[in-house]
Amino acid sequence: MDRYISYVTRYPRTLATALIIGYPIANVVYLHWSLSRTIQHGKESKRLTSALKKTISSIPEEAFSSDHVVVHDWAQRSIPASKVPDLSLDELIVLYLKHTMSQFSRLPQAYLLKTMADPEDRKTFEADYISTLDFKEGDLVHGIYRVIARSDGKVEFALKPLGVVKGSRLVVAIERKGDELVCSSETAMWKYAGEKGLMPLERRLMKWMHEIASWGSVEVWDEVFDGLEDGKSGNVTFSGGLRCGFASFLGVIFQVVE
Repeated sequence: MDRYISYVTRYPRTLATALIIGYPIANVVYLHWSLSRTIQHGKESKRLTSALKKTISSIPEEAFSSDHVVVHDWAQRSIPASKVPDLSLDELIVLYLKHTMSQFSRLPQAYLLKTMADPEDRKTFEADYISTLDFKEGDLVHGIYRVIARSDGKVEFALKPLGVVKGSRLVVAIERKGDELVCSSETAMWKYAGEKGLMPLERRLMKWMHEIASWGSVEVWDEVFDGLEDGKSGNVTFSGGLRCGFASFLGVIFQVVE
């Protein structure tokens, strides 16, 4: 023991550096493990099939040819319908997206993304702008998410294709099943089959980070609705807010990394 105490007193800066670097890493590793145990999830890498059209209707027909391969994953959780306001699915998903997207706009990551956005798109980061959205087809959020398809309780976003990625979709949905509401997040990303370059979600680290973002965004659904009254936003905890922000931020990083 004296040996270890002596080391600490002799190299305090080394210890401090190790703690500063190690603690956040350990926290993120624990977060991934914790979410993996509480959120239903799945993933697959293969050629696009028509089965995917059942949940992501906006994928173009040409992407289903044998010329393309896809990375597809999903995450979902069920919450008691009694825990959310008595509103339509459409109203619930709009409230969820307004709240989480607005919260992300106040995080440091948003300022970085705003500097990367086209000048005319920078207003899409502002909370006042987001509060006016009903997330209809054509609406743009955070300069990168364009609503490309809309149905009751579901919003499909298209991200700008960059690098080897020919197209990608993010789908946020809520569905009523009996006495429960199923909240979900789904991602699809595709490229030409002969392309040797890797898509972000084909990279192990990027995929792992994406899982935290996707699973975390599903976990905070009930936090958003907790305390909702008369259509007003609920309160999301600090950690929940960071996860929502993390999800939005990584959506761009996955594209730009190539």
